[in-house]
Amino acid sequence: MRMWRQIAGALLLGWGSWAGAADIPLGGVPVSITLTNLPKITVEKPGGGWYDTLVLSNSVGSDTSRYQVQVPIQVSIRYEREFTVSLVQPLVLEHETNASLAFTTEQVGFGADGTALQALSATPQVFSNPPLVGDTSTGSYLLSVSARQPAGVLGSIAGHYVGNLVLMFEVKV
Repeated sequence: MRMWRQIAGALLLGWGSWAGAADIPLGGVPVSITLTNLPKITVEKPGGGWYDTLVLSNSVGSDTSRYQVQVPIQVSIRYEREFTVSLVQPLVLEHETNASLAFTTEQVGFGADGTALQALSATPQVFSNPPLVGDTSTGSYLLSVSARQPAGVLGSIAGHYVGNLVLMFEVKV
Protein backbone atom coordinates (compact mmCIF):
# COMPACT_ATOMS: atom_id res chain seq x y z
CA MET A 1 0.00 0.00 0.00
CA ARG A 2 2.81 2.32 0.88
CA MET A 3 4.47 1.63 -2.47
CA TRP A 4 1.23 2.42 -4.33
CA ARG A 5 1.02 5.90 -2.66
CA GLN A 6 4.60 6.66 -3.70
CA ILE A 7 3.90 5.67 -7.32
CA ALA A 8 0.64 7.68 -7.39
CA GLY A 9 2.41 10.71 -5.88
CA ALA A 10 5.22 10.47 -8.45
CA LEU A 11 2.67 10.27 -11.29
CA LEU A 12 0.77 13.31 -10.01
CA LEU A 13 3.95 15.33 -9.64
CA GLY A 14 5.10 14.31 -13.11
CA TRP A 15 1.70 15.13 -14.66
CA GLY A 16 1.61 18.54 -12.94
CA SER A 17 5.06 19.39 -14.28
CA TRP A 18 4.08 18.30 -17.77
CA ALA A 19 0.85 20.37 -17.77
CA GLY A 20 2.70 23.49 -16.60
CA ALA A 21 5.27 23.22 -19.35
CA ALA A 22 2.75 22.89 -22.19
CA ASP A 23 2.13 25.76 -24.58
CA ILE A 24 -1.41 27.03 -24.20
CA PRO A 25 -2.85 29.01 -27.13
CA LEU A 26 -4.59 32.28 -26.21
CA GLY A 27 -7.66 31.86 -28.42
CA GLY A 28 -5.63 32.09 -31.61
CA VAL A 29 -4.62 35.72 -30.95
CA PRO A 30 -0.89 36.38 -31.38
CA VAL A 31 0.54 38.46 -28.56
CA SER A 32 3.66 40.59 -28.87
CA ILE A 33 5.23 43.18 -26.61
CA THR A 34 7.30 46.13 -27.80
CA LEU A 35 9.31 48.09 -25.26
CA THR A 36 10.04 51.74 -26.09
CA ASN A 37 11.70 54.59 -24.29
CA LEU A 38 9.30 57.20 -22.97
CA PRO A 39 9.55 60.80 -24.14
CA LYS A 40 11.65 63.07 -21.92
CA ILE A 41 11.36 66.85 -21.91
CA THR A 42 14.13 69.23 -20.84
CA VAL A 43 13.42 72.93 -20.36
CA GLU A 44 16.35 75.25 -19.73
CA LYS A 45 17.94 78.53 -20.67
CA PRO A 46 20.30 78.27 -23.66
CA GLY A 47 23.57 76.79 -22.46
CA GLY A 48 21.91 74.95 -19.56
CA GLY A 49 20.53 75.75 -16.15
CA TRP A 50 17.52 77.84 -15.26
CA TYR A 51 16.69 81.42 -14.27
CA ASP A 52 16.81 82.10 -10.54
CA THR A 53 15.45 85.62 -10.94
CA LEU A 54 13.67 87.53 -13.70
CA VAL A 55 14.10 91.29 -13.46
CA LEU A 56 11.30 93.29 -15.05
CA SER A 57 12.27 96.65 -16.51
CA ASN A 58 10.26 99.73 -17.43
CA SER A 59 12.87 101.13 -19.80
CA VAL A 60 11.24 99.77 -22.96
CA GLY A 61 8.86 102.20 -24.69
CA SER A 62 7.28 105.41 -23.45
CA ASP A 63 4.92 103.84 -20.86
CA THR A 64 7.08 103.79 -17.71
CA SER A 65 4.33 102.19 -15.58
CA ARG A 66 4.59 98.99 -17.65
CA TYR A 67 7.38 96.59 -16.68
CA GLN A 68 8.45 93.64 -18.80
CA VAL A 69 11.07 91.03 -19.46
CA GLN A 70 11.74 88.50 -22.23
CA VAL A 71 14.11 85.59 -21.74
CA PRO A 72 15.14 82.80 -24.13
CA ILE A 73 14.06 79.24 -23.33
CA GLN A 74 15.22 76.02 -24.99
CA VAL A 75 12.89 73.00 -25.04
CA SER A 76 14.30 69.57 -25.96
CA ILE A 77 12.14 66.46 -26.23
CA ARG A 78 13.34 62.92 -26.78
CA TYR A 79 11.18 60.92 -29.22
CA GLU A 80 8.49 63.63 -29.64
CA ARG A 81 7.97 67.16 -30.99
CA GLU A 82 4.81 68.52 -29.40
CA PHE A 83 4.46 69.83 -25.86
CA THR A 84 2.11 71.97 -23.81
CA VAL A 85 2.78 74.87 -21.48
CA SER A 86 0.41 76.16 -18.84
CA LEU A 87 0.50 78.66 -15.99
CA VAL A 88 0.08 76.69 -12.76
CA GLN A 89 -1.01 79.73 -10.76
CA PRO A 90 -1.51 83.39 -11.65
CA LEU A 91 1.62 85.50 -11.29
CA VAL A 92 1.31 87.93 -8.37
CA LEU A 93 4.11 90.45 -7.81
CA GLU A 94 3.73 91.94 -4.31
CA HIS A 95 5.77 94.49 -2.42
CA GLU A 96 8.00 92.53 -0.06
CA THR A 97 6.93 94.53 3.04
CA ASN A 98 3.49 95.87 2.03
CA ALA A 99 1.27 93.14 0.53
CA SER A 100 -1.42 95.70 -0.36
CA LEU A 101 0.88 96.92 -3.14
CA ALA A 102 0.85 94.53 -6.09
CA PHE A 103 1.58 94.74 -9.79
CA THR A 104 -1.23 93.93 -12.22
CA THR A 105 0.00 91.11 -14.46
CA GLU A 106 -0.88 91.94 -18.05
CA GLN A 107 0.49 88.84 -19.72
CA VAL A 108 2.71 85.83 -19.31
CA GLY A 109 3.47 84.75 -22.88
CA PHE A 110 5.43 82.03 -24.61
CA GLY A 111 6.31 81.53 -28.25
CA ALA A 112 8.87 80.97 -30.95
CA ASP A 113 9.46 84.69 -31.44
CA GLY A 114 8.53 87.96 -29.76
CA THR A 115 5.76 88.82 -32.20
CA ALA A 116 3.82 85.54 -31.98
CA LEU A 117 3.62 84.96 -28.22
CA GLN A 118 0.67 82.99 -26.89
CA ALA A 119 -0.79 84.11 -23.59
CA LEU A 120 -0.38 81.43 -20.94
CA SER A 121 -3.13 80.47 -18.51
CA ALA A 122 -4.28 77.36 -16.62
CA THR A 123 -5.41 75.97 -19.99
CA PRO A 124 -2.41 74.29 -21.67
CA GLN A 125 -1.20 75.82 -24.94
CA VAL A 126 0.28 73.49 -27.57
CA PHE A 127 3.70 74.13 -29.13
CA SER A 128 5.74 72.11 -31.61
CA ASN A 129 9.51 71.81 -31.91
CA PRO A 130 11.25 71.50 -35.29
CA PRO A 131 11.64 67.93 -36.64
CA LEU A 132 13.72 65.48 -34.66
CA VAL A 133 17.47 65.36 -35.19
CA GLY A 134 18.38 61.82 -34.22
CA ASP A 135 16.04 60.99 -31.35
CA THR A 136 15.58 64.58 -30.03
CA SER A 137 13.73 67.69 -31.17
CA THR A 138 14.94 71.07 -29.87
CA GLY A 139 13.19 74.41 -30.16
CA SER A 140 14.11 77.95 -29.16
CA TYR A 141 11.41 80.07 -27.53
CA LEU A 142 10.85 83.29 -25.62
CA LEU A 143 9.19 83.60 -22.23
CA SER A 144 7.68 87.06 -21.79
CA VAL A 145 6.23 88.67 -18.67
CA SER A 146 4.60 92.08 -18.59
CA ALA A 147 2.98 93.79 -15.61
CA ARG A 148 1.78 97.23 -14.62
CA GLN A 149 3.02 98.92 -11.45
CA PRO A 150 0.58 99.60 -8.61
CA ALA A 151 -1.32 102.87 -8.72
CA GLY A 152 -0.02 105.59 -6.46
CA VAL A 153 2.66 108.19 -6.01
CA LEU A 154 6.11 106.96 -7.05
CA GLY A 155 7.61 107.39 -3.57
CA SER A 156 4.82 105.41 -1.90
CA ILE A 157 5.09 102.41 -4.25
CA ALA A 158 8.89 102.19 -4.52
CA GLY A 159 10.62 99.07 -3.23
CA HIS A 160 11.26 95.43 -4.05
CA TYR A 161 8.47 93.29 -5.45
CA VAL A 162 8.56 89.50 -5.44
CA GLY A 163 6.46 86.69 -6.87
CA ASN A 164 6.61 83.15 -8.16
CA LEU A 165 6.18 82.24 -11.79
CA VAL A 166 5.22 78.55 -11.97
CA LEU A 167 4.89 76.96 -15.42
CA MET A 168 4.04 73.38 -16.35
CA PHE A 169 5.75 71.89 -19.42
CA GLU A 170 4.40 68.51 -20.56
CA VAL A 171 5.10 66.31 -23.55
CA LYS A 172 1.98 65.93 -25.69
CA VAL A 173 1.61 62.24 -26.52
